[in-house]
Amino acid sequence: MALVELYLGFAVSILFLGFYCVLTKKNVIKSVIGISVMVKGGSLSFLATGGSNTGQVVVVLIVVVDAIIAALLLSLAVNVYRQTGTLDIEALRRLRW
Repeated sequence: MALVELYLGFAVSILFLGFYCVLTKKNVIKSVIGISVMVKGGSLSFLATGGSNTGQVVVVLIVVVDAIIAALLLSLAVNVYRQTGTLDIEALRRLRW
């Protein structure tokens, strides 16, 4: 039982590390990395609690969806850079329709 608690503690620390990155970083790329780290922490906690094959299949699905989301967010970052010349999140507020 102690090994599961160790994995859950590590997963929660990874989750909060990603959350901290999303909240504190002003760069779009760093925020995308923080979101990806948060998803990995959630996947690790899901694997630690459920040891069945179903849990492993769900984690593979989560990883695939995370890769798609990361690709979409990075394409958004490229478009923000093209429009504003910077990757600062504050630059998004200056964009108008």
